[in-house]
Amino acid sequence: MKKTQVELESRVIVGAHGVAAEEDHLVMGKVVGIGVGSLAIFAVGIVWAWWIQVRTTAEIQPDGPPPRPAAIGQYEIGIVNQRLFEQDWHAEDKISGQDQALRAGWGDQPGVKKHPGIDAAMKTVIEQKRNPPPAPAPTPAPQTAPGQTPPAPQQ
Repeated sequence: MKKTQVELESRVIVGAHGVAAEEDHLVMGKVVGIGVGSLAIFAVGIVWAWWIQVRTTAEIQPDGPPPRPAAIGQYEIGIVNQRLFEQDWHAEDKISGQDQALRAGWGDQPGVKKHPGIDAAMKTVIEQKRNPPPAPAPTPAPQTAPGQTPPAPQQ
């Protein structure tokens, strides 16, 4: 049956400025059907992927997974640190020891702090290079008893 002009125009909504728009008509049966169908397809895909993984694992490792290596859990394997950065405190311990030594200073007597300035330290290094410490004195020749001949020098 053909709809009359009034029935066709009853769906048209005219706004305040003369803009006309049709009201929305959603077919909820189709929307729900597509959603349920999509969920069913995803469920089949999940089961299929799981089945492929189980079958492939059984083919690759028929006796099960290999035993756990003995080195697992050590701090370092080879030259590779195994801990996460958040759990590794070695660097902080090393730096804190160095920082503590810097704060403690140095001196001839225990407990005495002395921090030379950079200029004084550089002057000390330059003086040590210009005036090296004297060479050690040669060892004296062994004394010979009267009547004995001195030993011959070795070459």
